[in-house]
Amino acid sequence: MTKNETKKAIIKRAVLGFIYGVFIGQTILIIESLFVHDGNFYSTTQSLVDLAGTKLGAVIIQYFITGIIGLTFAATTVIFEMDNWSLLRQTIIHFIITSIVMYIAGFLCGWFPHTVGSTLAWFGVFIVVYIIFWICFSLHYKNKVKKMNEAL
Repeated sequence: MTKNETKKAIIKRAVLGFIYGVFIGQTILIIESLFVHDGNFYSTTQSLVDLAGTKLGAVIIQYFITGIIGLTFAATTVIFEMDNWSLLRQTIIHFIITSIVMYIAGFLCGWFPHTVGSTLAWFGVFIVVYIIFWICFSLHYKNKVKKMNEAL
């Protein structure tokens, strides 16, 4: 991929990723609210409302934060197309970027308590989920390459 093609791919993926991020974020909120079984929609955490000053402000902040999460995950997939980088380097760079963005988002939105223990637990969960997704995507693309080679 040329630098110009890479820039275009990042922009396209970022825009779509923002939309996906908001969609996934809102879907998670709906599902969480359904599990409470009281008929209310829990759109944000109280700590985000306190930070924003109003519930509407908190919803708007969370909307953009979930969009930024989606944007980050989508745009950084370009890293895995850097042919001159090893898979280990690609994975480490992708992991660092996505984990930092997710941590800051979770911290700002109050998705976990602001303690050392909860931060360590959050990173532990993130690492496990990241590894699961990494394995799934690796198997998917390995299978795709196998089928392409068989077609030749």
